[in-house]
Order: sequence, then structure tokens, then C-alpha cells
Amino acid sequence: MANVSPPTLTYEGALFGLLAERVRDYAIFMLDPSGLVRTWNIGAERTKGYRADEIIGRHFSSFYTPEDQAAGRPAAGLAATAATGSYEDEGWRVRKDGSRFWANVVITALRDEAGVLTGYAKITRDLTERKRVEDELRAGRDGLERRVRERTAALELANEELRASKARDRAVIDALAAVVWTCDLDGNTINCNPPWHEYFGLPEEVIARYGWKPGLHPDDLDRVLGEVPRLLGTGRPYTQRFRVRKPDGHYRHWHVFAAPVRDCGKIVCWTGVCIDVTEQHNLEEQLRQAQKMEAVGQLAAGVAHDFNNLLTVISGYSELMMTFLAADDPKRSSIQAISDAGERAAGLTRQLLAFSRQSILDPQVLDMNAVIGDTERMLRRVIGEDVQLATVLDPRIGRVRADAGQVGQVLMNLAVNARDAMPRGGKLTIETRNVVLDSAYLNTHVEVAAGRHVLVAVSDNGVGMPSAVRERVFEPFYTTKGVGKGTGLGLSVVHGIVKQSGGVIGAYSEVGLGTTFKIYLPVIDAPVTPLPRAVAFAPARATETVLFVEDEEGVRELSLLVLQDQGYDVVAAANGREAVRFAKALGRDIDVLVTDVVMPEMSGRELAETLRPEFPRMKVLYLSGYTDDAVVRHGILRADVAFLQKPYTPTVLLRKLRSVLDGR
Repeated sequence: MANVSPPTLTYEGALFGLLAERVRDYAIFMLDPSGLVRTWNIGAERTKGYRADEIIGRHFSSFYTPEDQAAGRPAAGLAATAATGSYEDEGWRVRKDGSRFWANVVITALRDEAGVLTGYAKITRDLTERKRVEDELRAGRDGLERRVRERTAALELANEELRASKARDRAVIDALAAVVWTCDLDGNTINCNPPWHEYFGLPEEVIARYGWKPGLHPDDLDRVLGEVPRLLGTGRPYTQRFRVRKPDGHYRHWHVFAAPVRDCGKIVCWTGVCIDVTEQHNLEEQLRQAQKMEAVGQLAAGVAHDFNNLLTVISGYSELMMTFLAADDPKRSSIQAISDAGERAAGLTRQLLAFSRQSILDPQVLDMNAVIGDTERMLRRVIGEDVQLATVLDPRIGRVRADAGQVGQVLMNLAVNARDAMPRGGKLTIETRNVVLDSAYLNTHVEVAAGRHVLVAVSDNGVGMPSAVRERVFEPFYTTKGVGKGTGLGLSVVHGIVKQSGGVIGAYSEVGLGTTFKIYLPVIDAPVTPLPRAVAFAPARATETVLFVEDEEGVRELSLLVLQDQGYDVVAAANGREAVRFAKALGRDIDVLVTDVVMPEMSGRELAETLRPEFPRMKVLYLSGYTDDAVVRHGILRADVAFLQKPYTPTVLLRKLRSVLDGR
């Protein structure tokens, strides 16, 4: 990687020099076709610990762990690169001193003009710090006190130029996952690599004329455009952070590192790298919100504690004074007013304690379905007759440890909130389901631990919330209701109870469509504390003929097994046309058609209308996992049409099918 005179260098040569020779955060080096190291940069020496004279000529498998070497991972990586042109991997690598670091590796195949493989370009980035931060965040609630550290370090873009072929230089640049660009002295984009086009989705002519400016977030536009001339005028490397819009309309957070490119000491252009830090930004925001709620909770607990001391005195003396007064003493009404005010204030402090997770709980092993069933009658009274209450409860729901009374308060507060969001009536749905929270979910939700959880979802189809309200919905004393219509503690109390029970809660809402609150409580393997429950459904053996039509094989096979086990004579079909063919070849009556609503080629409704002339006494039960809007478009959601919403359980299916056959 020797220097050459500036006039003979291509753009790619200049940029490769900046990225390879002086970049300290990337290990950039070349391999020959057999995997032997051919070149070595300062970033490689810093990352791996080898000097160039120690490593050049050795096989690159030295950087892999003994486990990966035994598994043939180095050879597999080269084979994949040779076959596809490029290969990306993350995993543990080994430094010269034997220590391990977590690395992101990109390997690109290099070929000559005849297409013959001449070697490989390899880029390695040390992500150990980022992985450590992510692991700490995923460790659970205890890790929330530790701040997310910066996962990216400033890239030093040097002005040393490197002589190399244009094809090889361009291959190294294009292999980077980050956006790499070059602009002139006025900030106009000259060149950029493929990730740039993937981010913006703009044609070449638009990029050539406007560069990155059309993709800037409107709130960042004036600031960024105002900063660029000043930053370019300094002649020194600089960094910026702003948001850019992708083709799908979503904005991503960028961290930009830029430096001047000099020719004989004179700045001729600027080059830089844009790194997507959206995930880091989101994690930092979640941590800040959690810390804010924790601080406010501590304050609320302290206020409630002191306030309760005062209320004890007020209430105590009020009662004592009442004993000194005759039954007809006119002062009794004044003393009673003081006592009543004390009781109301005590209720407010109880809410503060619930929010701050300082309440005294009586945790028991609960069946959430039973708790919801016990609360349902009270919920119906609270929400009123103009709001429909529906429950979708998983009969195999896991067990959780919580205070049944507090859980009832959570359901009550959420129901009241939903009622107020539906002033003209609507539908309130409470659903339970077993879920397993995986690493993908944990990447964006740092307050929850991995594993099995019970999901309790409370949904309404009310007015919904804008994002500004949704972000503050759990803050104490925050309310959008009028004066005298609420304390602003209802959802704060819900948040506190859920957190104190070892769970998490999130709000999901769209203006005009409604709101869903999702509560995740960890599953516990312990006997349930007995609660009153409804008598289980126990249908008698069946003999009817069922034509079951479902294009999802897993659903079809499960339902077939359930129905046949109950005694039904079942004919199963994967689509409407197959069902018509099977029905005509059946040679006997069909008692009931159970069909999915939305299927390719022929919908469930079209299938029923096709079979009706030949089977006039056939009853129909429609199934669907689509939203209400999709089902309505197929003319299904009417009072005289039997419909079962997915997901359903075997018991629910059997009960509904029996109801359809019996004409109930």
C-alpha cells in the first residue's frame, strides 16, 4: 500500500487510501485465493494486534477461534464469497494475544477482467463494545441504570492516497454496509456507493443534482443545511446527526463522519461515511423514559408517604372531635366534611403508591382467564350499555404471579380509559394469549426479559391517540380530559402495578382506529390458586358430515384432527375449487360447510353460493384471521351469518360448530 503521486490517482484510489491506509476502526486487508494475507493496514494492526511483518503470508484462519477452525468456518466463508461475490458474518475472533473480540466481517471476491479469481478483500470491524452494551440492556430491569454507551467511534479519514486498481478499490468501497460518499466544496454529492441508493431510492439524476437533501427530515432540514457550509469552511473533520427518509416512508437516524480530501495540501473535495444509529437511538430513548418514570415514581412514593402521615393526623382528629360533639351539634357536618376530604385524599395517595410500585401486594399464582371472568360483570357496568365487551381467552393460558385485586384494578382502569375514548359507543376486547418473547423483540424493548409470557391485550375502536399523547400516556397527572374529569393517574397506576408484578406494558394506537394496551407477565410453573370458573364445555359425540376448506395447511390439519376426534365425518379441501370437486364426488349430503373467508381463486362466500343449489340444507360457518374490514368486504359480518374469528381453540371451534348445527 505505497503512496503515489496525486495526479495519477483515480477517485477510487483516493477514497481507498482514506478507508484502508489510515482508518483505525476497520481492519482492511487482502487475501490471495488460498486465504493467505497479502496486505495489512493500521486498522488491522490496531484491531488484531499483528504487525504487517508478522501476519503477511500467514493464513487468515489464524483470526478464528479454535471452535470455528474445527468447524471449517474460514473455508466456508471463502467458498461462499467465491460463489456469490460477497459474504458477511458476525462472530468471535482472536487477537494476537489470544483475547477475543466480537467482529463484523465483510469479504468480497476480487476478479480480473477475464473473471478469474485473484483474491479477496476483507473488512473487519470490532463490535465488542456494541455487543457488550446490547447484552447489558438485554439482561433485564437491573441493566436499566446503566447508560447506553456510544457504539460507534469517530472514523479518522486520512489524506494519504493509495495506488490500487480501480476495480479493486471500488469493490472494497461497495462492500461496506455503511453509506460512503464524496461531495464538492459546496456540499454537492459527486459519488456514492450502493447503500446510498438503497436508503433513498432516488434515480441517479436526482442524486447528482440534489444529493441527500430531498431525504432530510423536515425538522432537521434548516439546521443541517445551515451547518454544512460552516463545517465545510473549517477544513477540519466533522460529525453530524440527522434523520433521513427511506423509500418506505420511515425515517432513520444517521451519524455522519466526514473529512477533507487534500491534493498537495489543498482541499479538493470531502468524503465521509454515514452510519445508521437508529437502533442505538431507540434504545437510548427507552432508557431515558424508564429512568424518568423511575425518578417520578420515587418522588410520588415520597410524597404519598409524607402525605399519609398528615392525613393520619387529620382523619384521626376529625374522628376524635366527632366523639366530643352531640348528635345534633351543627359543627358535626363541618367535621364530617373534613373527614370525607381526608378519605378522598387517602384514595389519591393509594393511587400514587400503586404508580410508584410501593403498594403492598398479595401475590398469588393466577389464571388470568379466571381473573378476567370474575371482573367481567363489573366491567360491563362501568363501560355502559353502548360499549360492547368481548373476550378472547386462550384456554391453555399460562400461570402468572400477581395480586388478583391489583390485576382487577388494571383491567378496570383500562376499561374506563377505553370507555372515555368511545363517547358514542364501540367495542372493547380483552384477549389472553401465550407468547414467547425472542431476541428480535428484545432488541427494541429493553425492559422485558426473554422467555414465556402471558399476553393480556385490552383493545378499543375509539378515537385513538396521536404519537405525542401516546409517548406520555403513562406519566402521572398527565391527562387529556377536561378539568374535574380525572386525576391523570389511571394509566400511571396501571403501569406501576404491571411493573411491580414483574411485567411490562405498552400502548399501540392510531388516530381514528383505536388503541391497544398489551401487558406481558412472565409465566410461572406452579399450581394455580383456585378461582371460580365456568363449567367446561363437554360436547357429545357427533355424526354429521363436515366439508372443511382452509388454504393454510397447519390450520386445516389441526381442525381436521379435532373434528374427526369428536366423531365428525370430515372432508378437507385446500381451496374452493378442490372443495367443489370433493363435494360433487361425495355422494351424500353435507351437513355443514366450514370455510375460510379469504382464499385464492374462490372466496368462502363464493364457494358457499356455488354449493348451495346442490346442497340446499347445508349450513355454513365462516372462519377468518383478517381484520373486521376485510371480512366486511366479503359480506360476512352480519347478524344472520355464523362467523368464528381466528385464532380459535379446539373447544371454541367445537362449541361454535355445535351451535351452528343445532341452529342456536
